[in-house]
Amino acid sequence: MEFNFNGPSGPLQIVLALIVGLGAIGYGGYSYSAQSTALESTETVNATIVSTSIERINERRGTDDYSPQATFNYTYEGDTYTSSNMYPGGVSHEFETKEDARAQLEGFEPGATVTAYVPTKSPRNAFLKHESSNKPLYIIGLGAVLVLGTVLSIFRN
Repeated sequence: MEFNFNGPSGPLQIVLALIVGLGAIGYGGYSYSAQSTALESTETVNATIVSTSIERINERRGTDDYSPQATFNYTYEGDTYTSSNMYPGGVSHEFETKEDARAQLEGFEPGATVTAYVPTKSPRNAFLKHESSNKPLYIIGLGAVLVLGTVLSIFRN
């Protein structure tokens, strides 16, 4: 079996593929930077969980992925905030089963007092789990593959 990928052929297809690829690289880079910045300089505060849920996302090939969600209130430097970020930089984590996503919410029941991490430069964006994700790197890689494939198809034609 031979796989033949010719890539985009017309000028409009080439421009669109480059825009999408460069956009993915930019978005992934921004997400990675936001996540890294959020993890670098944080202060811990007490937070109160308001609500939790499991969000179904990425329906693909007959399966779903799930993302844990938690909304919480906290006070930082005299101001009160509400956040819904489980993870730093607004990057969501996805799990293959609802049970795996629900396990991430252990200890985060509504009314519970928990530790939240407040980025000192962006106190409105507190999060509950001090851990990074490789998701932005995958997005950068996908964009790079699309751009590279498009450039190669230009030179082949």
